[in-house]
Order: sequence, then structure tokens, then C-alpha cells
Amino acid sequence: MISTRWASMWLGLDDTDSLEGGCTTLVFHQLLNALPCEHGEPRLTRLWPFAAQRTRGNASLSVEIYADESIVAWLDNYWEDNIAPLKGKVSTSDHSDRMQYPSDPGMTLFYEKPDEKNYWRAVRGEASFIEGGHQWGGHGRIGAAASCAWPAENSTWEGIAWRKGIRKVSEEALTLVDEMPETFLCRDPRTKRGLVAPRGPCPVMFGVRATTLDAANIATEILLNGCEETIGSRVFRTNQATGDHLEGSITDDVRTKLLIKGGHVIINDRYLLFAESGEVSKTAQWLAVGDTFECLGLEYENQIHVEAIRVLKSVTKLRPLCECGSRMKSMGQGQGVRCPKCKAKSDIVWLNEIRLPPTMKWVQPPVDKRRHLAKSLTLDPKS
Repeated sequence: MISTRWASMWLGLDDTDSLEGGCTTLVFHQLLNALPCEHGEPRLTRLWPFAAQRTRGNASLSVEIYADESIVAWLDNYWEDNIAPLKGKVSTSDHSDRMQYPSDPGMTLFYEKPDEKNYWRAVRGEASFIEGGHQWGGHGRIGAAASCAWPAENSTWEGIAWRKGIRKVSEEALTLVDEMPETFLCRDPRTKRGLVAPRGPCPVMFGVRATTLDAANIATEILLNGCEETIGSRVFRTNQATGDHLEGSITDDVRTKLLIKGGHVIINDRYLLFAESGEVSKTAQWLAVGDTFECLGLEYENQIHVEAIRVLKSVTKLRPLCECGSRMKSMGQGQGVRCPKCKAKSDIVWLNEIRLPPTMKWVQPPVDKRRHLAKSLTLDPKS
């Protein structure tokens, strides 16, 4: 056992999985179990969703460890025996048309916590390698370093367990954790479908999210007692549901609106609102030219992928009504309007009529369609 009285260091790991399976959280869990020194609270950080070589959930891992210089040689050996062989895994996807990159694991060890600007760069845009400390592997070093740099001033927690065989979580256990006020994203409120257990081939049995560490620990134990056999579990501090990926809102007027078959909407050739976003897309479909809206979203390839929206102003221009009840019509540019029925004229060309939107509040996609990083804009974290 390496002495725990030595320096604090930051250890990071990323990019060990592919769509075929694998899981960086499990690889990191096994690394923590094997460490010959003490460590702090493990951290799971989601990064920029559009990163070119992102993994399935674009998650990276880090932890503060307490060791001396001999830990470097130990990590060298562990890397060669357990992590380096994971390089090169790749598969195709039936649900995503983006290019699938081979896994390219990376591990970092810093003697001092990296500047937090490295985290903000990686969670809000394309990032690159940073220098310093000891580094192993390839592309995964970017996410590993970014995770080490996370300031963790705003966080949630996730309890993760990994399955030994089949994946099955009892409905009773799921109901118990869903009823806890501090848990969120346990069940889809629309369909009542559970959201803690993934559907793919990865080794995760469940992942339960909470706003406090105590709640995450309790919820994890409840699910462990109500699921099939697992090979381990661990609670991570995370940046999920913090909104860290967004710098601020954008306000704009509707100048053009294009409705695409299937329910997608493009506003001003810049704002993309996908049908899967539910009320977000419906609100965009309701908007008319001249309306003002505020939105939250990420810019990618000069377009904003909208994650939340609200209507600020909605006004329709109408021709005035004649005393006889008919709607007046234009007589030509600069000539005013005239009633088509009684021929009365008016110098008032337009009247503004306020249209009431479905809601003046923020609307977001259904909970199962939001990004891992998306923050709930209501007081209830479950909605």
C-alpha cells in the first residue's frame, strides 16, 4: 500500500468503450478497486455532445488520489495490462448516422488540478490535448484531463451498478426510488417507462440520479436489493443536469420558418428544433413571422440545436375592421385601405393583435429526450 500521507494528485480516464458494449465507468471502477492508495470521491463528467470522436454518452471519469511518485510506475503497469488492450473497438449504429470511431483510451495523472478553463472548453465546444503530468494513450486524454479540471461547484450524483448476467430491475424497487423527492429521471412521466436501466449491450445494470449524495446512496441500495446479480456499484459526483454546456440564452425574432415533414422546424435558417423535442417543436410550429422568442441551445456547424424555448412576444398584423363588419383591404402602396363591401376608407393600415401562446413558460423536450447535461427549468427536478 502506497502511503496516504503524500501529495494529492488527479487521475482521469476516458474513451474505453464502443457501441458494441464496454463501459468507461466500469473500467474506472475496476481501476479504483485496484489502486494501491486512497482516493477521494469519483467524478463522472459529460462533455460537449458534438465532439467528433465522442463515445456513446460522452462521459469521462476522474478522481483525486493520495500517493507518492511510485504510483506512476504502478499506473504504467496497470495501463499496459488492463486499459491499453481496449483500444480499437468499434461498431456501427442502427440509430445514429454519425461516424463511429474506434475506442482510443486515454489516462492522465496531474500533480496539480488542471485549470478549470480546460473543463469549460471541453463541455462547451471542441477541445484538444493539454500538457502536463503523466499521460497514457490517445484521444481519451482530452476528456480525462477535462474531467480532472471540473470545478464541481454545481453537481448532482449518480449511483451506477454493473450486471453480471441479465439486466433486470424490479418494478417495486424502481417505484420506491422514483418516489424519492431527490431522485430524477427515474421514470418517463408520459409513458411511465423506467429510465434507470439502459437498453443496449453495455454492462450497466442501472444508473440512478439524485440531487444529493445521501439520496444517491439510498436509491442505489434500494435498486441493488431489487435487481439481478451485479459485479459492483459506485456513486459518482457528476455534472449531469447542471446545464454547464450552455453559456446563456439567445433572443431573436422570427423572420423565416420552415416546417419539415415529420415535425422538424428551422427558424431563420439557424435554429433547429427537432420533432422528438415535443413541446419545443410544437412551440416552434406555433410561432409566426414577427414573433419574439428566447431559447437555449448549442451551436454546431453555424446552427443552434434548440434545447428549450419560450415565447416573449406574439403579435399578428391585421387589417382594420370596417364599421359594417368587413375586413378592409389595401388600395395599393401608400394609399391606405378600403372596405370591399361599403367602400369606406381608412388611413389606419394595420392593427396589431396579440396572440396568446400555449404557454409563456419555458418548455423542454420530454425527460427521456434531453441531453445528460440539460438542466430542468422548473422547480421540480423530475419534470
